[in-house]
Amino acid sequence: MAQLQAMAEQLKRLTLLHNEKADKYETENHPLCTRIRRRTWEGEDITFSKYDSMSDPRMHVTIFEEAACCHLYDEDMLARLFQLSLGEEASEWFYELKDQSITSYRQLKQEFLDQYQHSIKKKPTIMDLARMR
Repeated sequence: MAQLQAMAEQLKRLTLLHNEKADKYETENHPLCTRIRRRTWEGEDITFSKYDSMSDPRMHVTIFEEAACCHLYDEDMLARLFQLSLGEEASEWFYELKDQSITSYRQLKQEFLDQYQHSIKKKPTIMDLARMR
């Protein structure tokens, strides 16, 4: 009987701890929605190159997806990890996004590409090449 009471008390403490963590995710301001923020990383450490806000953002996304290849099937985890690949300026952009506005990796990726489209390297057109003469 005493063992059963101890287990019940432990379950109660764990439930309270879980609820405190859930409340934290729902009250803190963060661009990622609560569902994504509740995802936790439990794998090996992954080193991401940091986006410098000057290089081609498409290349950065490609490199990020290569590094996180074991999670390509898990969009929530990709969204959770993507913020770790942002340099200082891009991190500032990320944290200025509207609270809980990002609900998928696909959306985050598109917003990132839209934000840094000025850094996308474009292939020269025939007209560009003609002007170089």
